[in-house]
Amino acid sequence: MSGLFTPPRYFKDVAFHRHTDRTIGWLELFYDLVYVATLIQIGNFLSDNLTLLGFGQFLVMLFVVWWSWGGETLYQNRYVADDIWHRLLVFMQIGGVATMGLSVSGAFGELSAQFAVGYVLVRVMTVLMYVRIYFSHPQSRTYSIRYMMGFAVGISIWVVAIFLPSDIQWIAWLVAIVFEALWFARPAATADEIEDWGPDAHHMLERFGIFTIIVLGEAFVKVLDDAQGTVLGLEQILFGVIALLVLYTLWWLYFSDTADRLFDLSSNLKLSSWSWGHFFLATSLVAFGVAIKKLFAETINYSDQVVTDEYRLLLTAAIAIFSLALAMINYGLDDKLTPHSQIKRVIVYLGVAVGIAGMSLVLTGLTATQFTGVIAVIMVLVVALNIYHSFTFAEPQLEH
Repeated sequence: MSGLFTPPRYFKDVAFHRHTDRTIGWLELFYDLVYVATLIQIGNFLSDNLTLLGFGQFLVMLFVVWWSWGGETLYQNRYVADDIWHRLLVFMQIGGVATMGLSVSGAFGELSAQFAVGYVLVRVMTVLMYVRIYFSHPQSRTYSIRYMMGFAVGISIWVVAIFLPSDIQWIAWLVAIVFEALWFARPAATADEIEDWGPDAHHMLERFGIFTIIVLGEAFVKVLDDAQGTVLGLEQILFGVIALLVLYTLWWLYFSDTADRLFDLSSNLKLSSWSWGHFFLATSLVAFGVAIKKLFAETINYSDQVVTDEYRLLLTAAIAIFSLALAMINYGLDDKLTPHSQIKRVIVYLGVAVGIAGMSLVLTGLTATQFTGVIAVIMVLVVALNIYHSFTFAEPQLEH
């Protein structure tokens, strides 16, 4: 229980007992699960608003939620904290996240102010965490002031947004986030800065990976929740097998080939590409879950009819965005720690994104099962190409 009275510390100043590497804490896992519960609500919003406007609103809300998660994640990455005060601040943040989740259905209407209040609560708690760093870790004062000021201005914009007409509040939300993103942008760090104040790279990989695997599992939740009690026929079983095959390829391409590789800390552009790529990754996985849910319903009610345009385009967008996300993430990896230049992978994934997007404009006369089957074939071929590369290129020998 002594840890409950230990102030936050920089991760390099902490000796992790019985472990050579740092691991994700239970509170961090709980925090991630609460965010994913909110993403489920955002997915439900998309499911109920399958229009171009609805997809745009879906992107805005998901962006806001992902950005708020990222701010806390960066703090938890650099500092180790699990005392009573930190737990109380995190619990308050969870209340803010829950408020956003409860407000999703009306975030662009009557619940816009409530959604904003939830975000402000999350951010105020983050500022208070950096206030604690200012007093408990003098070496971090310049760093903590920078974050306190950036988030404080962002909070001010969000508070002003509450008093704007509900249909334009989202514009102020984006202005606040863009300000924060620009405020925290900085030139590439020097080798000394990376050594002294760089992030815990392996912890960051694990944190983003866990968040991604939970969001990926959401696809199962959506289908099972919507199809509970359904009597499965041959068409539904066939679609289920194909959909699972696509899901497995999504897992393979990120977790087997990309998730464990370190990003390039020496390049601000590559680091930003890696980070923002994970936003598009989360976007694609939430959209994929909604698309599979809708397409499965098509196999139950209209198995022999041409797939609905909205569902076909949504699945296409999900896979294309997923490929774009992999291109961005792979661009952000450190070439010195990968078997080959990541530019080749970037080109492949960009080509897949463009090809799948174009294919949706041509293959318009297929059923839900047939169209999903075409997607599955393409994704299996991409996995096969990655397996081929893993045998063709030797892993680099790293110095310890």
